Amino acid sequence: MTVDKNKTLATPPLALLSRNPLKWFRFFGPGAIVASVSIGTGEILFPSRGGSIFGYQLLWIFLVISLMKWGLAYCSIRHMILSGAHPFERWSSIPGPRGWFPLLMILLCVPFFPIWLSFIAGIFGNACTWIFGIGNLYIWGIIGLSMALILLILGSYKILEYFQTIILSLMVASIIVSVIYTQPDWIAVLKGFFYPQSLAYPDWALEKLPYLETRSIWVEILVYVSVIGGPSFDYLSWVSFARDKKWGWSHLGLASQDQLHQIAQKPNHSARLWLKAAFIDSATSFIMIVIISASFCILGRVILQPQHLIPDGIDLLNYQASFLTNLSTWLLPLYMASILLAFFGSLYGSPEMQFRVVYEYLNTLPNWREKISVPKLRQITIVYGLVGGMAILWASSSYPGVQLIDIVTPTGILTGVLACGFYCLANPWTDRRFLPAKLRMSGWLIALNVVGGVLFLLAGTKALWDYFLY
Repeated sequence: MTVDKNKTLATPPLALLSRNPLKWFRFFGPGAIVASVSIGTGEILFPSRGGSIFGYQLLWIFLVISLMKWGLAYCSIRHMILSGAHPFERWSSIPGPRGWFPLLMILLCVPFFPIWLSFIAGIFGNACTWIFGIGNLYIWGIIGLSMALILLILGSYKILEYFQTIILSLMVASIIVSVIYTQPDWIAVLKGFFYPQSLAYPDWALEKLPYLETRSIWVEILVYVSVIGGPSFDYLSWVSFARDKKWGWSHLGLASQDQLHQIAQKPNHSARLWLKAAFIDSATSFIMIVIISASFCILGRVILQPQHLIPDGIDLLNYQASFLTNLSTWLLPLYMASILLAFFGSLYGSPEMQFRVVYEYLNTLPNWREKISVPKLRQITIVYGLVGGMAILWASSSYPGVQLIDIVTPTGILTGVLACGFYCLANPWTDRRFLPAKLRMSGWLIALNVVGGVLFLLAGTKALWDYFLY
């Protein structure tokens, strides 16, 4: 988190400049952190739910959303590598009252930290109740939040993190094998990916879950959109993690105009060569997200839809066990261990990412810059998110009609759709305002961010309108 006062720009290693793609994967770093945190909340639950309801017709949405969120993430971290500026630093200069846009974005982040964590804890509790057969999701969820709080304060998660990586990798590999084993209609899969189709609730789903009668299609789909790849604050932390990797200018403070012009004049300048690391990291992350999301969606269509099973209520995760037991009943323990580690990993990893967002914002304020006690701020942010999550989860237990999906619906649309729209539209402005012409993003990246921003804002506004109207 500290800035290197020596202003030493690292020379890109030979592996980054190599033509061998296998050597590039050592630069899969910040994106791996974000992807691993979002696997539980997004890629396991909602694609399988969507696949069981809508089938292959949903696949194109995962592809389009991943492409737009990749454009958001890559262009943001790209600017950081070239100039050393976090988005909050640049957004302070957007026309209008100073700092209004960073404040807007922080208001679309911080108040929702505990809500996201309460939702993740509820899913973790749901899984524990199913696996162990005792207690309820609220008790188990609070236990999970408490364990995460203790581990974050003690900093003793490394061994668990190691096993989490191994077991989740095994599960993902098994899921992909399961997709091949079930022999889906590959023509329909390809059509679902590349031929956008309208979506509607099937009659059997409306009979199975009567509340879908009043749940707009826009609301249902936009919740999927919000969690696939994560909400906006995941990307603000993603950029911050580039400092730790010391990619390009990211850890060196703000580059001066003279330094930026020097970078612009040299196509082989070290700062520009480091952009390849950002591309590899972000592209690999979103390719993984598409593959995992599509795999769960396909299995939802092939295995759950014929049985008219929809992950919902207290059955959010247990139906998906059949995705692996379809290969062998011996894989059930692997699935159980995987979902426990996936959701606990999200409980553990999310507060650290949330802390990064708060730190980066406060570091742009003149009265806070260089005066922040990083350890103290980290503890405050962690306690705020996790203890706040406990309070929200426990309070929701007093309202039996409130389901976990109700907790995340408006929060997801606000933070994972609308806020992403604002973020996308700010990216081209940031480049144009601060970078020399030769360093700015290309025309197709500008188009991707502008189109993505407009679509996120329009779709998010429509979903919120439908949600509160109904």
